[in-house]
Amino acid sequence: MQKQEAIVVGAGPYGLSIAAYLQEADVEPYVIGRPMAFWMEHMPRRMLLRSHIEASSIAAPHKQLSLAAYQRMTGSRVTEPIPVEDFIAYGQWFQRQVVRNLDTRRVRSIAYDGDVFALSLEDGERLLARSVVLALGIGLFTHRPPQFEHVPRELAPHSSDLADPAQFRGKRVAVLGRGQSALEDAALLHESGADVEILTRSAGIEYLAYPWRTKLFRKLTPGPLTRFSHMVIPPTDLGRFRTVRIIADPDKFRRRSPEAQAALAKVATKPIGAYWLPTRLKDVPVRAGVRVERVDVVADGLKLALSDGSTTCVDRVVLGTGYTVDVSKYDILDGSLRRAIRTCDDGYPVLTSGLQTSVNGLYMAGVIGEKALGPTLRFVTGTSNAGPRVAAAISGKPVRR
Repeated sequence: MQKQEAIVVGAGPYGLSIAAYLQEADVEPYVIGRPMAFWMEHMPRRMLLRSHIEASSIAAPHKQLSLAAYQRMTGSRVTEPIPVEDFIAYGQWFQRQVVRNLDTRRVRSIAYDGDVFALSLEDGERLLARSVVLALGIGLFTHRPPQFEHVPRELAPHSSDLADPAQFRGKRVAVLGRGQSALEDAALLHESGADVEILTRSAGIEYLAYPWRTKLFRKLTPGPLTRFSHMVIPPTDLGRFRTVRIIADPDKFRRRSPEAQAALAKVATKPIGAYWLPTRLKDVPVRAGVRVERVDVVADGLKLALSDGSTTCVDRVVLGTGYTVDVSKYDILDGSLRRAIRTCDDGYPVLTSGLQTSVNGLYMAGVIGEKALGPTLRFVTGTSNAGPRVAAAISGKPVRR
């Protein structure tokens, strides 16, 4: 049985980016996964990305794999805000350039004998590898409030399960949350003919302002000044002027105290809507300052008891309640391997700056690595921080960023 130098599990932005950087480091990765599967199956149709174009390229050591290069080489035109369908097409094109022999089988389990990793696939075949990179995305970490644990998922889907908002046309729908996913879902549901109300524990909903200062600065620093422009305001869409450079640079982030890191992460991941959402939500009512205390299934709908003493009956609830990272949810890892991974109290794995776990040769990239390299790893822009560091750690060579 042939032993691979490195197997990457996951073919979304992080898995594909890491594959590109491994190739640059003369390590030919074996990549397993369906290209952009989570984006295709769990992002609602007609969704628009909050991140701007400059923050949405999948990182690679060569510029010909950027979003701009994709447009030049395919004749496609990607507008801003970016439609999810266009980003998926870009990701699939990136995969065809980097990983032509993608293995789309599912991984059933991963074991480790202290020397090599053994991956069992859905058809029974086993693969061996010296290193394994898990780039499994955010889908395993969906958070369902305890009040909804007994509620069938078809009555209260998580926002990541709302692929087709049109299915709720004519229904009364409550959307819980005030972050981008919740607000975008509310807009899409409203535009699809649902009777929508937003429920949030906060005092109200906030929206980002149009980034006119950054746009103007980019226009004033084009061409040969682009590098300088990105040094002053990194193209991450995260943080404010005083924090953006710290958030964008994992080395600067790691030098901060745990308290400072937590504060920076809070700034970058604050629940807030895109600047283009208010006009789409102007006719959608918002009930602020309320919590759902109890949920009862009534016929083919739900009765919600709220913290202000009122009740409301709806056909469906969409849970825009975010994600809770917990490495124990990586159920493809066998029990002994999972127990060998050192974790923080909150469920995050302890990772090196190269995103290696406490198990030698096992790496984890994406949102699960945000405590190690900072909150950019929650977003596509973080591929520029994860890819070169993982490739350098596996190959032992410096990798161009």
